[in-house]
Amino acid sequence: MKLLLNSLVMGCCLLSPLTIAKTYTTEEYQQIFSGNDTYKQQQAIESIVLVGLEDPSIYNTIKDKIEAQLPSATDRHSIDNTSWLIKGLGYSGDPQYKEYLSYIAQGEAHRKIRKYAKQAIEDLEKFKKWNVFLRDKSQYDKAQPHLQNVYAAALRSDDLELIRLTARRIINDNVFDDYMLSQLAAQLQPMRLIDDSKLAIDAYAYVTKALAISSEDKYKPVVEDVAANAKQKKLRKYASKYLKNYYF
Repeated sequence: MKLLLNSLVMGCCLLSPLTIAKTYTTEEYQQIFSGNDTYKQQQAIESIVLVGLEDPSIYNTIKDKIEAQLPSATDRHSIDNTSWLIKGLGYSGDPQYKEYLSYIAQGEAHRKIRKYAKQAIEDLEKFKKWNVFLRDKSQYDKAQPHLQNVYAAALRSDDLELIRLTARRIINDNVFDDYMLSQLAAQLQPMRLIDDSKLAIDAYAYVTKALAISSEDKYKPVVEDVAANAKQKKLRKYASKYLKNYYF
């Protein structure tokens, strides 16, 4: 089955097989973005997406890095790395960077860099809203890792696009501990935001898929319930296919 691709972050075309579940301390982020290891910088950018990062100084460091290398970003490697950094600046959700990103988007940088600057401006608006959910600690469980807590907060949000992105990240990161699975299951009983839109069906299909991929028998009845009783035919079809994960 091929689900609709998430149109959120156009930077998805930059994605490479990185270890994206890793999280860093503020000091580690500062060291990485102040240094010259582009691979580590790309890993760090990927980790920022749904980490609920609160320290604005890290984004200032990213901005400084972009400013330092933008004039010489003319070869494929430097263009790609600069695009990654611009992508990360969009994740800040901080409107103070809009003017700078607009300057890049309308400037004379390579067209790829300008393209990602335009997308980062759009991402600023999304993450301005999303970061409120990602930083919500009202139900924070200190017994769980920070990443799981942030994912759980995102799943509890009222934004279908964020829920879809989170489910996809859970799948990609293989975060299938019982706490995370219980949070996924809670979104399916009931499906609070379900309707007949493609986005809603896609979001809950990914949540169901994430739960089923775990192959945990404890949650099989939840997937079966979606397959049998979801009002949307397409969602039932997706869930029925995911049930195959329990028979391997």
